[in-house]
Amino acid sequence: MKEKNEQTQKTAKKGKHAQKKMSIWLKVILILLLIIIIAAGILIGKVANDKLSKINFKEVDDTDLEINEDLQSEIEGLSKKDYDKVINILLLGSDSKDMDNTYGGNSDAMIIVSVNPKYKSIKLISIPRDTAAYIDGEKNRYKINYAFAKGKEQLALKTINKTFDLNLKEYVTINISAMYDIINELGGVELNITQDEVKWINEYVDMFYEFSGKPTKKVTRAGKVTLTGEQAAAYVKERMSGTSYKSSEHGDYGRTRRQRDVFIAMMNKIASGSLSEISANIDMILGQITTNINVGKYMTMLPEFISNKDEYLNNITSVMLPALDYSKEIMENGAYLYVTDNEKAKQDFIKYMYLM
Repeated sequence: MKEKNEQTQKTAKKGKHAQKKMSIWLKVILILLLIIIIAAGILIGKVANDKLSKINFKEVDDTDLEINEDLQSEIEGLSKKDYDKVINILLLGSDSKDMDNTYGGNSDAMIIVSVNPKYKSIKLISIPRDTAAYIDGEKNRYKINYAFAKGKEQLALKTINKTFDLNLKEYVTINISAMYDIINELGGVELNITQDEVKWINEYVDMFYEFSGKPTKKVTRAGKVTLTGEQAAAYVKERMSGTSYKSSEHGDYGRTRRQRDVFIAMMNKIASGSLSEISANIDMILGQITTNINVGKYMTMLPEFISNKDEYLNNITSVMLPALDYSKEIMENGAYLYVTDNEKAKQDFIKYMYLM
């Protein structure tokens, strides 16, 4: 494990795939499994109905997702049986303040959550929001997160599939704006932040306190600190801290890492509570979730996960794709775009989702 951690640090310094083993994610997965169990109706009677009613279920048209139906045949050494067992869910973080609003906001967070029973592994694959993509109805390529603003989950899934020749069908959308209110309800989240990040948090935090109507509270020191919901929003928004392009903290690379850090800290805070507190906090979160997942079909994997939880615990990886190695930032049609080699990115997606 020590050697793996040292290799992770070296990799991050080189601006490559930032792999990070995170034991705290066991708690996250257990929370998510609890949600699945509740939603699937394992709990009987009024409790199950109450929990289920809090989730917004919304289908997508599977025939219009640009799904690569032949992906399994392109993956050497992977059987159809093992391929079918892999669960890939697109987690979308909407910046809309109203889940029922006609404008759904941009998807400022796009993370593929991939669970692979063959390798007892869990991958969190962040897609930078500035990634260049051709979006239906647009003449020129644009930021990939605009697909959600234009066509919600349907177009977000379709655009990612079309750009990287993938097979995503299922999604979970979380209202990010409301999540910061939840952070305040939790009493804040603890994060380890740099002095440079403190500077940029305080640069943006006034805006978020103006949204919430509360007096501004600045962050006064670096290190391990507890951030309010508004401060956490500013922490995720900023893209200026770090060193230079091609560093592991540059621009959207650092931003996607901060998104994952806040999510992890939030789930850790939830998991540390009593069962009654966890149940109440899950209620808050479920009200901010929209999904098309038929959760019942995943119940067969629950016993396998529980019996092998320690292996999953030691096999959790966080990464950003497309990677910096074969990507660059450019200005095009008045927008900064993260331009990449889509074929190389596809092979990396396949590697992380299916082969490790």
